[in-house]
Amino acid sequence: PNTVRMLEDLHVQQAFLSVGGITEKGLFNSNLLLVETERQMMRSADQVVVVADHSKVGRPALAFLCELATIDTLVVDDALTDSQRRLLEGADGVRVLLA
Repeated sequence: PNTVRMLEDLHVQQAFLSVGGITEKGLFNSNLLLVETERQMMRSADQVVVVADHSKVGRPALAFLCELATIDTLVVDDALTDSQRRLLEGADGVRVLLA
């Protein structure tokens, strides 16, 4: 069965995702097949939460997932550099939680 098609019938309150990279352009992942599944998971959710460590911030990966403004919350560890903090401060409408 097609996983993306199966996800079209789901509804969840929150979807938790990880990413391979975060830049000013948006979120990226390194697996093209995973990206399409993650996009459908995001469409099926009331809230989208992305969890990433600081090493992902400022680094792209192979496949573009979405713009930063598409997600609701980003959870990231507090080892961010000043430039990484500035990049995340520019993410309008995204709640950034330091863990």
